[in-house]
Amino acid sequence: MSDLIPISDRAKNAPFRLFFGGSFDPPHQGHCRLARAIANELSIKTRVIYVPAARSPFKDQHPTSSKHRLNMLNLALAEYEEWEEWEVWEQELSDSKLNPSKPSYWADTWQIVNQMNLDGTNAFLIGADQLLSLHRWRKYTEFWQDAVVMLRASDKATQESPAQLIDQLRELEIWNDEELKYWESRIVSTPTIEASSTFIRESLKDSSKRNSPIKGLDQGVHDYILTNNLYLT
Repeated sequence: MSDLIPISDRAKNAPFRLFFGGSFDPPHQGHCRLARAIANELSIKTRVIYVPAARSPFKDQHPTSSKHRLNMLNLALAEYEEWEEWEVWEQELSDSKLNPSKPSYWADTWQIVNQMNLDGTNAFLIGADQLLSLHRWRKYTEFWQDAVVMLRASDKATQESPAQLIDQLRELEIWNDEELKYWESRIVSTPTIEASSTFIRESLKDSSKRNSPIKGLDQGVHDYILTNNLYLT
């Protein structure tokens, strides 16, 4: 692994740090608002630390360059001027320079976090879909208890509840009853935000749509994308 990239003094001194990993390709309003909603739901002061993945082991395609994704993520978060409890950490992107053909494994990132020996509590944020596939993650048994699960609410009458999510976990026959009970305590419900990186990329490929506002995409990020000719082909 590369030398550790330090986190800020504010993060070091935070009683609770919530790490949020993802491709952010491109970042959208859901990435910003959902993490903020989780931070607001937690009962103690929370510092959200965004960790852009160099390359997801669950995605075949290589992401947009690190430089552009970092710039876009900072632009997206800057839209929320009143929210100061966040920062972008570049550790996974740094490690990828030593191993350009290697996917980003959260196990490696979390090992680095633990090596920092920070005071307070570290946790990482995953979605309900990631929870259901967490047993496929490399070395998941070493870090799964540090996860916080965001369960998006829905306007539909058939919205998924924490109990339904736990039932789905039980059907996998991976987790025992004690572990399922623990998972139930780690679920936080969040509002539904209609935003998708895939939808945004597809909209940008369409020359008739790319210059119009795109659902879930902040204007500053949209302008950056067009200026740098990203996702247009």
